[in-house]
Order: sequence, then structure tokens, then C-alpha cells
Amino acid sequence: MSRQPIQGTTTHEYFREAHDFVMNSPQFNNYNVSVPEDVKHKLEQKLKPISGTWLDKNKICLEGTRTTIIEEISQWISHRNVPQTYILCGEAGTGKSTIGHTIGAKFENWLGAFFCFSRRFAATRTPSNALCTIAYRLGIKFPVIANKLIQTFEVNPNILESTSIQELWKTLIVTPAQMIAQQHQPVLIVIDALDESGGREEEGPRAQLLSLLINSTHDLPGNFHVFVTSRPESDIIEHLLEQEASDIQSSRVQYMDDIPGTRDDIFQYVCSRMMRNRVTGRLQEHQCKMVAERATGFFQWAAIVCTSLSGQGKGGLSVSKRFDRFMTLNPSNAKDLHALDGLYGSILEDAFDIQDTDVMAVYRSIMSQVLAAFEPLSQAGLQSLQPGSDENAVTCVLSFLGSLFTGISKSENAQVRPVHTSVLDFLLDKQRSKQFGVDLGQGHQLLADGAFHVMFRDLHFNMGNLESSYMLNSEIEDLEIKLSKGIKPELIYACSYWDLHIQNIEPSDSWLQQLEIFFFNYSLYWMEVLGLMKRIHIASRAAINALTFVGNMQVIMNKELRKFIQEIPQFIQAFGKMITAATPHLYLSGIPFIPKQSSLHTVYKRCCHPGKQAVFSAQMLTWPDQQVIYRGHTSGVNAVAFSPDGKRIVSGSDDDSIRIWNADTGEVIGNPLQGHSNAVTSVAFSPDGKKIVSGSDDSSIRIWDTDMGEASSVPLQGHLDWVNSVAFSPDGKTIISGSRDKTIRIWNATTREAIGDPLQGHLKAVTSVVFSPDGKRIVSGSWDSSIRIWNATTGEAIGDPLQGHIKAVTSVAYSPDATRIVSGSDDKSIRIWDTNTGEGVGDPLWGHSNRVTSVTFSPDSKRIVSGSWDLSIRIWSADTGEEIGNPLQGHSEIVTTVATSPDGRRIVSGSQDFSIRIWNAKTEKNIGEPSLRHKGHSEIVTSVGFSPDGKRIVSGSGDCSIRIWNADTGEAIADPLQGHSSSVSSVGFSPDGRRIISGSWDSTIRMWNADTGEAIGNPLQGHSEAVNSIAFSPDGNMILSGSDDNSIRIWNASTGREAGDPLQGHLGPVTSVTFSPDGKRILSGSRDRSIRIWNADTGEAIGDPLQGHSKIVTSVVFSPDGKRIMSGSWDSTIRIWNADTGEVIGDPLQEHSDWVTSVSFSPDGKRIVSGSDDHSIRIWNATTGKAIGDPLQGHSKGVTSVTFSPNGKKIVSGAWDTSIRVWNVDTVTPFALSPDDQGVGNLMQEISHGNQGRMSHTYTPNLTNPYYPFCWCYIDTEGWLHGWHHNLKSSIIIIWIPPKYQSTLVFPPTEVLRWQDGYCTLDLHNFVHGKDWVQCSMNSIPHSRPQNIWDRQ
Repeated sequence: MSRQPIQGTTTHEYFREAHDFVMNSPQFNNYNVSVPEDVKHKLEQKLKPISGTWLDKNKICLEGTRTTIIEEISQWISHRNVPQTYILCGEAGTGKSTIGHTIGAKFENWLGAFFCFSRRFAATRTPSNALCTIAYRLGIKFPVIANKLIQTFEVNPNILESTSIQELWKTLIVTPAQMIAQQHQPVLIVIDALDESGGREEEGPRAQLLSLLINSTHDLPGNFHVFVTSRPESDIIEHLLEQEASDIQSSRVQYMDDIPGTRDDIFQYVCSRMMRNRVTGRLQEHQCKMVAERATGFFQWAAIVCTSLSGQGKGGLSVSKRFDRFMTLNPSNAKDLHALDGLYGSILEDAFDIQDTDVMAVYRSIMSQVLAAFEPLSQAGLQSLQPGSDENAVTCVLSFLGSLFTGISKSENAQVRPVHTSVLDFLLDKQRSKQFGVDLGQGHQLLADGAFHVMFRDLHFNMGNLESSYMLNSEIEDLEIKLSKGIKPELIYACSYWDLHIQNIEPSDSWLQQLEIFFFNYSLYWMEVLGLMKRIHIASRAAINALTFVGNMQVIMNKELRKFIQEIPQFIQAFGKMITAATPHLYLSGIPFIPKQSSLHTVYKRCCHPGKQAVFSAQMLTWPDQQVIYRGHTSGVNAVAFSPDGKRIVSGSDDDSIRIWNADTGEVIGNPLQGHSNAVTSVAFSPDGKKIVSGSDDSSIRIWDTDMGEASSVPLQGHLDWVNSVAFSPDGKTIISGSRDKTIRIWNATTREAIGDPLQGHLKAVTSVVFSPDGKRIVSGSWDSSIRIWNATTGEAIGDPLQGHIKAVTSVAYSPDATRIVSGSDDKSIRIWDTNTGEGVGDPLWGHSNRVTSVTFSPDSKRIVSGSWDLSIRIWSADTGEEIGNPLQGHSEIVTTVATSPDGRRIVSGSQDFSIRIWNAKTEKNIGEPSLRHKGHSEIVTSVGFSPDGKRIVSGSGDCSIRIWNADTGEAIADPLQGHSSSVSSVGFSPDGRRIISGSWDSTIRMWNADTGEAIGNPLQGHSEAVNSIAFSPDGNMILSGSDDNSIRIWNASTGREAGDPLQGHLGPVTSVTFSPDGKRILSGSRDRSIRIWNADTGEAIGDPLQGHSKIVTSVVFSPDGKRIMSGSWDSTIRIWNADTGEVIGDPLQEHSDWVTSVSFSPDGKRIVSGSDDHSIRIWNATTGKAIGDPLQGHSKGVTSVTFSPNGKKIVSGAWDTSIRVWNVDTVTPFALSPDDQGVGNLMQEISHGNQGRMSHTYTPNLTNPYYPFCWCYIDTEGWLHGWHHNLKSSIIIIWIPPKYQSTLVFPPTEVLRWQDGYCTLDLHNFVHGKDWVQCSMNSIPHSRPQNIWDRQ
């Protein structure tokens, strides 16, 4: 291309359609090709750049200053054959950041990225986030880099989860940078304040980044230059010295002390500020020179002097005199920060008359308030929190202190804070600040008084002015605007910190009354604010602090007040997450579910209209065992642990991640900790709570910084197989790990190096390791069924292995009093051992019905907690071995891990159901607790069926029983039918409804009188293995059975004898059998993946087997007209076959995401119902094979059995979750017919072509339905009950359901629910919701304490 300009056309016009190219011609060196907006959006979504870290042109050097160093840096940028890193190093206040911003501004056209670290924002401005932000900035400047980054994310979507700074540097910066390696134009990256990039841990993120910047920038193309500013902190100097001693000089270092001309630059700066044409603060040239000389290279000192002299001084004290005083206070050198004390004192003396007691009283009041605040407040906020003071008190003090505090000359809403930490240190040290010293106690007193004044004044119902209860807070578009208008910053501060302030003041009797007024009259509205601000966890902390505060008083607290405050944390644990998600439901979903015997229920029920709440059939009397469910992991949870202060929980999962949770609210803290490449098996906090150690199936151990949310080192490598268990020593100095490689290793927690040789002795995998409370011993459990004790110092085994378990030991724990060890095993038992003798203490603890996975002691050593494959958690007396209370149940899969909180009040458990649950460790039986209605089966429901008249339902279960239910009311009819010695696999009514048959894994078939429940005759015996399926012939004379012995048998229903020989042909167990409607054919499905048709009279096979399924056939059935056959399979499909030809009709029905376990035709043959291990039930058009509506959701585990009622209006289902559900098919119609709802397009197309099937009738809502106007409900994973609103024609959230009732609540389209623990109902007839939700409030709470609330009952 010619270098001559293109005539008549600008470059922008000529290239307006071009993208993804590099311009190498110098003519275009400064031409920027824009990155498409969609590409920017993708980069922003993936990299999440940190805002506020870019170049600030307000911080550049005064023109004409720093010319020498700026020219030197400019020359470095302009050349290729130079070290690619330039580090400017100097003390705080010497001006290095200003130089950095100046360089960025000067070379803005070449500036690829600019990132400022800051201690104030350390949580977000981390090294990894810095690299992501730099990558983003490079991407939006250079299209080819943007495209390379997007390609990287497509190939490696998990790269941003890496905690390796080196990996992120190479993948996000170095590799994409090669795309512009041939570009002649320099690319500048500026990193300011590297010293504020995190802690100084060896091999930590800061150390890794520092090493890269000093030693690895040569990996970048030669046109890249990285400019860094930093203080000379010890770790940084150490790296710089190492680099200087190296043969390869990859970086260039300049110290601020060595820059020539600094005094002249300061002089020029002072002159520019102090020699302008104004009266106040003007200095003569010689005076400016004196300031520059006295500054000794310390720009901050000079800046403060200039700012102070420019402001107001004390009356009668001239600028000249103030200047003379400052000149006696200069630092001895640029590193002498202590000399600032004199300067600060002089500024304060100029501003305030220390002889005037009134002036000094106001000064101390305001300053104590500023410095005692737990987060910076604005002047307006400080004034609001000064009840009773002069309305200008804050301004009268702070307006004179602009040189010492920021945010004063700006708007009254700007946050006020010291310009430097040295100001804070000076004012709080009375030996240094003398008469200007500040008493934080006074500030806490003022802020505590002010907080309650503001809360009593401003708190009220519906603080956020939220219009509807149908939306989550996150869905409200203008929520921030609403909150900014309704909730002032000082109110947010008051609600967040009042408890911390009262902790720092002397208690008095008047405070007791204040707290009583607050908790009884304002606490609901206080929790509103905290929920809206996502600070609801503060409520638990505040309640605990309030109790401690009152406990220090001389007076006795009102018993009811104490109980009320004590229950606040329980309320937050139960409802906190919900309140944060949708704050109106504090009233709609929180108050209705408060236990009746709770003090909170007594008070809060007066705040809500009793006739406008949801009515629940089984309201608790006391707080439930299960308090909170945490969801977030995408696979099973293997490990959980409380932090030492009990405020956080850490979890490790099969999804390879670690998560940290707020122990009160269940909210996730930060992002998942990513780094392991396989399942995380074990996690533990360090004793100080600052670190987390994790073990993984990737054979590594990682240590994480809990504040930074990053790995603080490279992995600890050494084990040759899965790491099953990790633990910190009590002093936090060492870590132990146990592995499937049969060894235990000890590691130095600081250096990350292995200590000594591995501990060897176990013959199989080590499953669990733990330190003794004194750290001197280690205990380990193993798959070899033994427990071993080791000397933690020498690594030698102490005594013989502890033997007693007959299967693998899965978990061990030391009692806090060091006297006992507890172990859990695959043999279903728990054993207690004496730590001194190694002998077993008492008998094994029996109770779990399956493997014990995890055991632990309570902090007082008096109780043992265990988790098991039987889905339960149990609590035991460590002294007697007796079980305490009932098992804690709620998990739907194996309980893998349990832990107790440091105060012993809570238990946390993790499970293969992907959830973490918090439980109340107090398990006393509650007398008079309302029970859920009609308890049902205690184990899996395997089979369900309607009676011919549709009035009864029969069910079979893994609990060996058969039950009969009223299909309308759900009430049990008579006692369970008992007789089978193993699981009942299949049940059914006779065609006349008088008999019931059942098949069982005990290899027998039994017949029962359907009216009396009595057994008819002897069991039918002949099968040699489990009976999987049974069926009556249409005339009721014959019984059909299929078995694991691969055979099908026909029985005479009257005599109980076999009719002919078994039907043989299947090569695997027979899973399902049925008769054709005319009784002439038999249909069977098998684990051999085939379907067979048989002649019912001769027993001969008709035609060849029906082949097509790729996995086990689970269920087969004839259509009502006998012309079609339907089959379900483990391959997740349903197939329809021509019953005469055996040919497949159409394509397989594919919507289920897991095994199809049961299929059935509707009585008219137009619909199909299917149940699946994906927990759902689906209805299909039997002609088109298309799904009708969305799946029926309600079961919490796999569905095992489904069938239509004889009139086709209902469906009954059974499931692994032990429940039976009856669904009203009609209520599916309005939801399925909505063209706006996703997933019903196919159905609407059918209807438009006249193929309406069952949908042709008009849906009429049932006004008497307790859920009206809602239908088609479901509960999501967070506990929200959603429903299709008949009038709004959309699905919305209705109410939040506590975990205890989520699986037992009956809601449409379910009509009846049978559960092992019964069921509960909800009546929404008078429930106010949507825009009417505000009607739930009785009235506004008065701003003064009412008469004794306990006397008004």
C-alpha cells in the first residue's frame, strides 16, 4: 500500500467496514480500529474488569516538573532493545504514582492498559483480577487480541477459574500479545502501587505477580513495555536485589531518592500553588524555596503545607506566622514520617483555640465521631448522627481540616476520611497529639446514640417502596433508585453498626429501655433495610452483641426481651436468605412460618393483618431442626467445616470447587475457589480462620487465602493417589493429609514442604486423619478396617492398631477433651475408643441402616454426630452411647460429611444431593408439636395403581408393606398389609376391585382382600428370584408375573396354582409384564433390552423380539384398543410399536433427561404419561408423540411408577422420595395452553391444526381451590413456590416454603400427597399478594414505646 494519503477519503471512511487486521504502516500508527460492541460485551462478561483502576488525569505532574525522569521513561518506552519492565520505587508521598499517571496520559495513544492497586479495595483489586482487567483493556484496544481471547475461552472455558497467576499471565496476556508482535507502535502497560496488591505470603498471588513483572516480561513481544510503581517494601526489595544479581537484566529499577532535581520540582509545585494572585495563603518566592528545601523530597509534606496555608487559620494568626511555624517541623529525610506529627499539630493549632473549652469540646465530639465510624461517613451523615447538636457543628470543625481529611471541599455527601494513615495514628495517640488527641469511646457513644435516633426517626413499613411481592429484589429494574430515595446513607450506617458501637460504651439502665423499644417496635423494619442492602447477616451479630451488652448491666433484663433477642439469630438462619432475595416476603413468608411458641411470633403477628396471611396446616411450635439449605454446588458435596468463629462454612465438592458460605444466611461469600482438577474431598480452616486447606482426587493439597479468595501457593504435591483427608494442627503450623496411596504426610504450612517421610502402616487407603487437641498425636482411619495413632513429631506409630470394625473405617475424630476417639465405618457402626489404652469404650453405637460416612464430637465432648448412607444425621451421647432425639432427615441422597459449630448449637451436613444443610443441634422432643397429616411409607414407593372405580389407590413399598388410600381425601384405608419379607415391587387391583395382588423381592406373589386387607390363601411360590412385575388378566381369572429368574409365570387366580410352564425366552431379568385388553396376549420387557409378545393360551412367543432400546426396558403396556405397545427404558426414551407387526411407530419420545421407569396410556388412548429418574412426570400426545406442557414437578427423587385414573382425569405417581402424589390433569391445561410460556409451542401448533386431543374442552378455574388464582405450581431449588396466575397468564413466585415442608406440601396440580412423614397444606384464599401485599401490615409502628406489649395478650 502506498504511504501517500488516500485522496478525498479519510482513513476512517475508507476502513469503516474493516476489522480484525493489523496496520503496520507508520502512516496508521495512531489509528485505532474499534472493537465491535458484541465482542466487548463478551470480553466484559468473561473477564469482569475492575472499574476505577484506569488512568486519572487529575493526578498528573505539574507541567515543567519531573522532566528528567519523564524523559528517561519516555526514551525507554520508545526503544525495543531495553528491559521490558521499568520499576519506579519510592516511599509513600514521594510522587511516584503521579509520575505513573503522567506517563499514562502522555502516551495515551500507546496505552494498552492501566491498573491501580489499592489497599482500600484489596478484596477486588487482586493480582488475578488485575490480569483479567489488563487483558480486557488490551482486547478492547486491539481487535486481534480480543478475538484471540474469545477463542481461548471457547477452547478453555475454565481458564478464568485458575488460581495460578503464572497461567493467567501466559494465557491472558503473553499469548494474545503475540498477535501484535509485528506492530511497530509501542504498547504500554502501567501498574500503579504494586505494593498494595495483597499480602506478602511467600509464593502468594502478590509474590507470583512480582516475580512475573521482574523476570518474565521478556516473554512479551519486544514492543511491549510494563511500567510499575511501588513502595520499597521488604519482599519487593528482595526480588529486585535478586534480579540485579542475575546475569539476565529483564527489568530496570529507578529509586525516587536518586532522581535529580526533586527539590526544584517541589519548588515549582509550591510556587504554582502559593504565588498566584490572591491574598489568602500567598507566599514569596524565597518562602516557596524554603518549603521545597524542608520537604527533603517528600511531596506529601509540601502538599499538606500548601493546603493548610491556603485554608483558614486561627483569628489573629497570619499566613506568615503559620508558615514560620511549619518550617520548624520539616522531616529529616524523605523516609521520616514521624516528623509529620509536628506539622499535623501545627495545622490543628492554627484551626482551633485550645484555650476555648467550647471549641475544643465540639472538635473532640466531631473528630471522635469521624474516627470511630466503622465506614467513612459524609458530612451530612455525621450531622444526622449528632442528635441534639448544633446543625452546623460538623461543618464548623471539618471545614478547617481540608489538608488532613478528604471529602470536605466536595459535596456534603462525599465520604470524609484521613488523607493518610499517619493522620489517624497521630490523632489516636494522645502522647503525640496531646490536647488534640481523640477518644474513640466518645465517638462510639455519640454514634450509638445517633444510630438509635436515626432508626427511631426513619424506620417504617416497606422501606424500599416495593410495589409487588411477585418479583425478587434482583428483578426490580429501578431498585437502586427506590432505595436511594427511601433509605438514607446514615440509616444504612445506623442499621449496620449500632451493635458494634454499643460494644464500646459503658452500659446504663437507659440503654435497656432503648433496646426494648427497638426490638419490640422497630426490628422488623430494621431487618427490611438489612435485607434490601444484602446485609441481613448483621442481624444475628447484632442480637448476640446486644445480649452481651445487656449482660454487663447491673439490672436484670426482661425475661421476654431476652428470649426475643435470643431468637433473632434463629429467625435469620431460617429466613435470612429469603428476606435478602425478596424483602416483602419477610412479612408474607417469614411471619406466617414463625413457630407458635416463639417470642417473635407473639410480637410480630401483631404487625400483620391476621386475615390476610397464608394459612398453613402444620405450623411449628418451636424452631425446626433443619434451619437452612445452601445450594450452589453442581455436584455432590464431600466435605464441610465451620470457621473458628462460626460465621463461615467451607465446602468441597465433586464439581472440583470450594465454596465459602455465610453460616447465618446461607449466602455464598465471593466466587468459588477454583484450582483443583478433580473432586475436592476434604476441607479445613486454619485455627485463625485466615486459611483453608483442601485435598482432592487430583492427588494434590491446596492452601487458600480466605480474604483474597485465591490460592496462596502452588499445590502441595507428593501423594501418588487421591487425597482423602486434610487437617491443620491446633497451632496452624503444620498440615496432615491421608491418601488412597496408603500413606499419611505431614507438611509445613508456611514453606509448603513435606516434613519427614510419609507415615506408612495402613494396608489400604487412608480415609481420615485428625490431630489430637494438643497437636502431639495424629489419628488415622483406613479401608483396612483399622485406626492408628501416630507421634506427630517423629511419625512413629504409637501402640497397636485399634481393631474392632469389620469393614472400612470412613471417619475418625478426637474429642476436644482428648480422652476419646470416635470412628465410623462401612459396617454401619460407630465406635468410641479410650485414647490412653486404645480399648473400645462400651458397645458399638448401632442405629444407622447403612454405611456411616462421617463422625465428629461436639465442642464440649458430650455428644457425637454422625452422617450416613441412610440419608440421616444422628446425635449420640458420648457417655452412654444412646441416641439423642430423632434422626435429622431432609437430605435426599447420601450424607457424606458432618461438622459442629464452635458453640455446639448447630450442625452442618453435606450430601450427594448437592446441598449443604444447617441443623439445630438441640434435638429435644417437642411436646404437642402438630404432626403432618397421614403418614405413609417409610421407604421407596415402588408401585401404585387405581382401583377400577377410581376411588382407591394401592401402593407397594421398599418397607415391605402394601397400603390402600382414599383417592379423594388421601386418608389411609385400614392398616398396612403386611406379609412380605422383602421389598414389594408391584401391586394392582383385580378388575372387579375386590382383590389386590402384590409381587415382592422375596420371590412370592400374594393376594389380599381389598376391603378387609386380609391375605387370601397362601403366597404363590415358584419363582426362584425376585418378582418384579405382576398383573391381573382382564377377566380377573389369571395372574401374570415376571421375575429376576428371567421367566414369566401365569397363575390361576382362584387356586393359586401355575397354569402351564413358565414362559422362557428372555436372556435377562423380566422387569415388566401385562395382558392385552382382550386377554389373548402377554407383553413383557426385560433387562436384555428386548420386548416380547406371547400367546396367553399357549405360552408361545409371537414373532421376533422387539428390538430398539439401547438399555434396559423398564416398563411395557398395551394401548386400550390393543393396537399399540408402549415401552420405557433406561436409555431415557419411550417407544411406541405396532402391536401386530412389531414395527416402531414414529421416532422415540425424547424429553426425559434420565431413565424412564414407568409408562401408561390414558383410558381413551390419546395421552401417555411417563415417570423418570429425572424426578419428573411428563404427559404426551399419543398420536404425535409430542410432550404436552411442561413436566410435572414435585417429587424430590426419581419417579418409579405412574398411571392414569379410570376416568383419565387424574394421575397417581410413586417415587424414591417415599411419597405418593395424585395429580389433577385438568389443572395442567391453562398453563400448557399459554402461547407465552416456553416449551408449549408444539402443543399450540397441534391445536391450531385441529389436533386438540384432551385439550379441546374449556378450562374453568375452581374458585374454591385454596390456591386460587394459582395453578400448576412447583417449588424451585431455593424453596420458592411458583404458580401460574390465572388472571395474569404468567408464572410468578407466590410464597417461600421452609425446608421442613418443601417436600411434603400439597400444591396444584397435586391433589393428594402421601409421604413417610405425612403431608401439609396451604390455604391462600385470604392471602394478599402481588400489588396488594402492602395490605398485610396492620399499621405503622409508633415512634415511642407502647404499653408493655406482654400485657396486651
